[in-house]
Amino acid sequence: MAEQSDSLTRAVRLALRSEVGELPPAPAAAVKLLGLTREEDTEVSAISRVIETEPALAAKVLQIVNSAFYGFPSKINTIHRAVTLLGFSAVRQIALQVLFYERMVKRGSSGHFDRLHFWQHSLLVAILSRGIGERLGHPDPDALYAAGLLHDLGKMILESHGRVCYSDFLGASSNSVNSIRENERTYFGVTHDMVGAVICASWGLPELLCRVQAYHHGPISEAELSAEEAREVAVVALADFIAWTQGIGSVDLLNSLSISQDVLSLVPLDEIGLPELLEKADAEISEIGTFYGLEFPPSPQLRANMVATAVALCRGEPGSATPSGNALLSSYTAPHQSLDPDDFIPQTLEALQRELGIERLLMMQVEPKRRSLIATHALPPLPAVSPTAPLELTMPTLSGELVRCLRERRPVLVRESPENEKTLAAIGVSEAAAVPVMCHGRLMGVLWVSRKHAGESLELGLLPEVMRVAGELGIAIERSRTFERERAKAELDALTRLGNRGAVDRFLARAFRQGKEARRLFAVGLADIDHFKAFNDSFGHQAGDDVLRIVADTMRSLTRPTDFLGRYGGEEFLFVLMDTHLEGARIYAERIRKQIEQRGQVLAERFPGHSLTISIGVAVYEDGFKDESEIVAAADAALYRAKAAGRNRIEMADAGH
Repeated sequence: MAEQSDSLTRAVRLALRSEVGELPPAPAAAVKLLGLTREEDTEVSAISRVIETEPALAAKVLQIVNSAFYGFPSKINTIHRAVTLLGFSAVRQIALQVLFYERMVKRGSSGHFDRLHFWQHSLLVAILSRGIGERLGHPDPDALYAAGLLHDLGKMILESHGRVCYSDFLGASSNSVNSIRENERTYFGVTHDMVGAVICASWGLPELLCRVQAYHHGPISEAELSAEEAREVAVVALADFIAWTQGIGSVDLLNSLSISQDVLSLVPLDEIGLPELLEKADAEISEIGTFYGLEFPPSPQLRANMVATAVALCRGEPGSATPSGNALLSSYTAPHQSLDPDDFIPQTLEALQRELGIERLLMMQVEPKRRSLIATHALPPLPAVSPTAPLELTMPTLSGELVRCLRERRPVLVRESPENEKTLAAIGVSEAAAVPVMCHGRLMGVLWVSRKHAGESLELGLLPEVMRVAGELGIAIERSRTFERERAKAELDALTRLGNRGAVDRFLARAFRQGKEARRLFAVGLADIDHFKAFNDSFGHQAGDDVLRIVADTMRSLTRPTDFLGRYGGEEFLFVLMDTHLEGARIYAERIRKQIEQRGQVLAERFPGHSLTISIGVAVYEDGFKDESEIVAAADAALYRAKAAGRNRIEMADAGH
């Protein structure tokens, strides 16, 4: 791969606390192992010498070699013997695992960045990359293993050496609607793959590893790569995607899971034997995981179905063809031509009842911000499913079999027991099956299946068909949400993804009309970034844009779905809080002010000498306001007082404005 551009290296340098060349080097033994080629398989002494120069490494390798996974009848006491019995490839892979785990993963505190979770993902991507390479006839699957093992190296570098550590970044962006890489660019000025590419090049690692770092998240077709080089990058990108669909990502965020058409055209799923690939990977990683205290999900075929479903969604297909070729009944999929969940969910429930004879069905959807399951549709209708006061099960209070359903992403039978008592009482049955509704490897909701009369046992043979329908339902729900998001884009500010000025004006007019006609109370606030021009002047307009996004994300994460938040102009934001009195508005504004001040402290290393804070002015609707412009003017006057009083504070509009 060509040398990194000066501009990219400078951008990575600005994201780190030290010069790139001052970072701790890659483990010397790792560099040597990665430099060995498959032609040296017969030269057992070559790899033995590298490993045996580090006694701690040799001991760890032998510990793994002597595990039950390899099943040797007698103990292996030397690396030379291990290489002779297991082969060059297996021993090199074990040694690379140990080196990078001990040097980079094991050390340090976790915070929001769970190092074991990260390592679990890295191992699975490595094993899948090698497996895909073998099925495609790649000449060196070991090299793909190494590329997969280190593909997210940039995240670990940012965690250990970033001006903003990756843990703080994850905590700050946990409620963001943007993709992880978009948020990385906002907070660090670069993305983790850019960091990984620069660091791998500085360490002198093989070209394949550097190439994968640089391009596995980008449009591969736009890179100047040969057909074979492009396919190698696509192999790791697909392995990464598969791992995420299994709920095994490098971080505990699942926003914007996607896979490019480049990857799917370079590595078609029908060429890699997905169920067998996952089955083999599951067996290998489950054993390896015991050395690191990791657990991995079973059910290879179900996992293969999840991958196919996620790929189908990324392709924009109307349904997900499973690897086994099973077709869903047309009566199930027909309702999904609608984009209105109030159309397709009831019709799907009716089709299930009609085709399978299921008597009672209840759909509960995940509400992420409230961390709960909310009942949205039932057949037959239930009083608990009400738009004004729907049945809600909050995640932290759940227990029993439903927790297992949500964690393991598989159907469970919920029977009467002390731990299931509250859940069954809430949905009004004595026994039910809970079927997860999935899409993108993400939980969208739970479909409850039960009999009408207590004491009648549920026919469990129906569950495989219900599971397939639940997969279709998950796709339909995600599609409807995507449609709503696309429709809303016309009223979004392109930079912050908040409502634009047109959306602000429309919401204000509606709120004012409701206040005047229905005497509905609401509050309006204006928030302005303090000394915003200084960020642009000192760090450039890109940094200024990043500050705007950070403030927007922070405010969004603290705003209720029933309220409104928009970019009013420049560095000024406007919020409308419905059914909120003066004290409630003050508490909300103070929460935002404090959160942005704290976020500014996290970013102090990136913006030295410039504190990120905001000033806020708030006004509450009164009968004396003639139109919405007057309440905005009252909030603006309060904002001016906050600025004049020293900034980083809140002022409330005077009564009677």
